[in-house]
Amino acid sequence: MAFIEKFLDLLPIWFGIGFLGPVLAEIYFRTPLNRYLPLPAATEVSHVYGACMVFGGLYGLAAWKTGRWI
Repeated sequence: MAFIEKFLDLLPIWFGIGFLGPVLAEIYFRTPLNRYLPLPAATEVSHVYGACMVFGGLYGLAAWKTGRWI
């Protein structure tokens, strides 16, 4: 039961990693943002997803610590 409580307590972090990060990566790929923020040619798609997931996780961590999303 303690594992479930801890897992649910960290939901903002899981939300950032599992939803917000991939959504940010898809927004980057499917909108004209990639024209205005070009990446080097050697950058792989997985690197963009990874960077966005790290950002989402950090944002979720900040939301978890402060108790608010904005």
